[in-house]
Amino acid sequence: MSAPCPALGFVVDLEPAPGLAADRLAALRAEWAAFLDGRGLRAREQRLGAQLRFEVESEASQATQNDRAAAQGWLAARSELARCRVGDIHDLRPDS
Repeated sequence: MSAPCPALGFVVDLEPAPGLAADRLAALRAEWAAFLDGRGLRAREQRLGAQLRFEVESEASQATQNDRAAAQGWLAARSELARCRVGDIHDLRPDS
């Protein structure tokens, strides 16, 4: 019996700029989702207080370093964010 393929992806932590209006945050989230969709990626979102966390993976279950770099570049250009962190590629599947 062989082990299942890893679900390679990365974690993104976002901190919206102080005082960001709710409608602007909603627009940012929609634009982020469209960016991910355009690359064949999907994300599970968690809210951690004011911070947002996304576990990003490929629809094919193997996100790449190119996907990670593209996400980092896209997020770095967003004035709506006070801070963003794009983690390293790793297996997002919980240990069995």
